[in-house]
Amino acid sequence: MNIRYSNDAKVFNIHNIHGEGIPYLSFEMLDELGVPNLFSTRFESYGGEPGQGVKGLRTAIMKWEERDEAAPVVQGSRDRLAKQIGSSLEFECISDQKHTNYVHVASAEDLGPVWPGTRPLHRQYVDGMVTDIPDAMLTVFGGDCPPVYIADPVRGAIGLVHAGWKGTLGRIPEVAIAQMVVKFGSRPEDMYAAIGPGVCVDCYEMGDEVYDAFASEWGRDEADRILSRYPAKEEERDKYPQGKYHLDLREANKMTLLRAGIPEDRIAVSNVCTMCNSDIFYSYRAGKMENEQTAMMVNSFGKAGQ
Repeated sequence: MNIRYSNDAKVFNIHNIHGEGIPYLSFEMLDELGVPNLFSTRFESYGGEPGQGVKGLRTAIMKWEERDEAAPVVQGSRDRLAKQIGSSLEFECISDQKHTNYVHVASAEDLGPVWPGTRPLHRQYVDGMVTDIPDAMLTVFGGDCPPVYIADPVRGAIGLVHAGWKGTLGRIPEVAIAQMVVKFGSRPEDMYAAIGPGVCVDCYEMGDEVYDAFASEWGRDEADRILSRYPAKEEERDKYPQGKYHLDLREANKMTLLRAGIPEDRIAVSNVCTMCNSDIFYSYRAGKMENEQTAMMVNSFGKAGQ
């Protein structure tokens, strides 16, 4: 699988690229920690050489699809992915994703397949989940918005959030960490975190209103660290003579994780851009959003103290 990386760091392991199953990426750091995790691609299968893969993996119900028809297909795909990391949909808790910073504390009643229209009110408008239930599997989706994975091996808890620009503005990883501290007794210094694939700063063009939002919420010094003016596209230079802002979601979420207290050497940062690799990943910004990627994470820890 010919993924284009933004640097030479070894961040990911790549699985099933010789026809064994559905291909996916996993974080090397989380694999070494013993935490099953994945990030899917466009591919149902991959034969090992460019052009040999079968594209069209569907793991999310898109807004234009007939929900009752799409649900069995996407749930079947997710169940196949889950089984590849030792889990199943019986243990799944999925996000709703409305670009909020709301994080749900998943209970045993929240686990299991959710048919369209049956998601309870307390799980609507949720862009992240945390849990300390052993074997629970958290699932979020994305086209260019990176997931952020959080693991606490000491208290036996995990978190997974969808961090688009609005969630990033609302520091959703920090919200998840705070929930883990309050609900499970976690300590940030015991945690590990990984920022998943998403759109890179070179591709992520934003309007001035996004800079203003970060400057208002984070302060101008921090906004200047994560938003830079790039020359506008040639056809837009008359309209934007000063150029347009680009947002670095990777750096922004890393800043949030560090601010929350996770040690820098326990933070893994993706070097894969979904837009630069839109032949391999679905990408809203590239206009290739037939479906979405799925991020999954399984709580492989037992209860704290057991």
